[in-house]
Amino acid sequence: MPGTTQIESTVNHLFRHQAGKMVAVLTRIFGVRNLELAEDVVQDTLIAALEQWKIQGIPDKPESWLFIVAKNKALNLIKKQKTNILFGDDDTQPLLQSGYTLETTFNQLAEDEYIKDDQLRMMFACCHPA
Repeated sequence: MPGTTQIESTVNHLFRHQAGKMVAVLTRIFGVRNLELAEDVVQDTLIAALEQWKIQGIPDKPESWLFIVAKNKALNLIKKQKTNILFGDDDTQPLLQSGYTLETTFNQLAEDEYIKDDQLRMMFACCHPA
């Protein structure tokens, strides 16, 4: 089982290289107005990695583990808060409100081919004066 130093080093590396992608994808799903929620989900996911990997060890594909845990946390959050918070953009909002289309829509929006677009969208949102 890897030591605490190796786990912390791995999580630090993943934070630097994967957190931006995760926030970009989640911001697309949550909508720019819920950027803080996306950041909170990513932070919670990284904390979960530190805690669980100390017990279970680092998984074979830690990046995939992070994305799956972030996805599950985001889906749970949407299910709990869908009546209180508007998620997504105008085109995805109705799909994220329905229990039948929520997970399918989430999976489609989180596909690898869209991540670069989401990162670019995130840069524009951060640079926008509003």
